[in-house]
Amino acid sequence: MIANKIKPKVKKVIDKFPTYVDIYRNSKNEFGEPGGKELIYENLKGFYHEGNTQINFSIADKGEVKRSNQKFLMVIYNEETVKIQENDYFMLDNKKYIIKDLGNQNRLNIYFDMLLEVN
Repeated sequence: MIANKIKPKVKKVIDKFPTYVDIYRNSKNEFGEPGGKELIYENLKGFYHEGNTQINFSIADKGEVKRSNQKFLMVIYNEETVKIQENDYFMLDNKKYIIKDLGNQNRLNIYFDMLLEVN
């Protein structure tokens, strides 16, 4: 029942501000050696956005606080997007983004808000 309320709202945001990406996975051959990249999802429609500020503390020789925005890609959960795994990646604006967390919100299987890392 909650999916019927949330999913149309998420879809509306994605349709209003779409970002299209191809999702790849580093494949391995039968010996466990790198075997190139494998296309997992072609032309995935999502909503790219920057989220909350992440605060990192570093105490070595001096105290240092670094603040950075976290980057996310929101997509609708379906039988195709469920194939996406952590450490899959895509290219956007000549930058490689690695999926660090799928972000299946409350395990409701409505949408993924995937945490990204720029590589």
